[in-house]
Amino acid sequence: MKLLNAFFRLIRYPNLIYIALSQFLLQYCIVVPVLHSQGVTPSLSWGGFWLLCLSTVLIAAAGYIINDYFDINIDIINKPHKMVLDRIISRRWAMAWHTILNMAGVSIGFVVATGIGQIYLGFTQVLCSLLLWFYSTSFKRQVLIGNVVISLLTGLAVLVIGLYEKQIYESFAAMISPLGRRLIQVIGSYAIFAFMISLVREIVKDLEDMIGDAKDGCRTIPIVWGVKPAKRLVYGLLLSIVALIVLAQLRIATLGWTWAIVYLLLLVQLPCAYAYYLLRKATLPAHYHRISSLVKLIMLTGIFSMFFFKLLL
Repeated sequence: MKLLNAFFRLIRYPNLIYIALSQFLLQYCIVVPVLHSQGVTPSLSWGGFWLLCLSTVLIAAAGYIINDYFDINIDIINKPHKMVLDRIISRRWAMAWHTILNMAGVSIGFVVATGIGQIYLGFTQVLCSLLLWFYSTSFKRQVLIGNVVISLLTGLAVLVIGLYEKQIYESFAAMISPLGRRLIQVIGSYAIFAFMISLVREIVKDLEDMIGDAKDGCRTIPIVWGVKPAKRLVYGLLLSIVALIVLAQLRIATLGWTWAIVYLLLLVQLPCAYAYYLLRKATLPAHYHRISSLVKLIMLTGIFSMFFFKLLL
């Protein structure tokens, strides 16, 4: 039981649940209802969707494992009480599980892509796997690049659902049709939100982990640019997120979705403002950890807003 618990901690199972939940809500609260409202059958069957979701989760789990594998020296300093590798699970087994999960995730991705007649989409999973490997070995130790790569992968976890709905992009006419424009706008908005809020969290985590990162030779934003410039970047991102949501609220106001506007205000915009306030006062790793947890909650409330599409469409 101890070994099993350690394995689930190693693969960050709460984050995997978040990925699966975001894909499920996007598919069945937005994509499928919109397609059905136009009398269009989704490209992905129920089984096909869950296989795609499983593929994404397996590749993400492999990414978390390889990240911990290369971060042992950093984690000894930053979070020794949370370490799993070398204490419960050996490095050899970690590498074996990384390989198994990666191969399974990529293989399943090609199975799903072949099933809808778009085999090239399977290379999306290959790209994600490679980016996670290079992130752990190199990118995360470089200024901004690692943060952007992880944030792009977070946005891609949302965007991939749209990529597998081929009727959205199979022709130019499909893309500019009312159905195509509607899905592209909604999926794109959530992908941008996922990218930006993930980038916020990545920079806040860099602020939290500065001591260990510096000793391991990482060139993160707070270390190279300084704490104040890193904070200013996060301020700008938080304000941009709030501004983008205001634009979305103006759009949905024309549809009479009052409760959706209230939800976004109370559970996304105000928490963003609170995170801004906490960051201005933050000086210790514990302060940044609190902000990181709040940002994670904002990510969750953001994806739960998809329920309104299901209820109101």
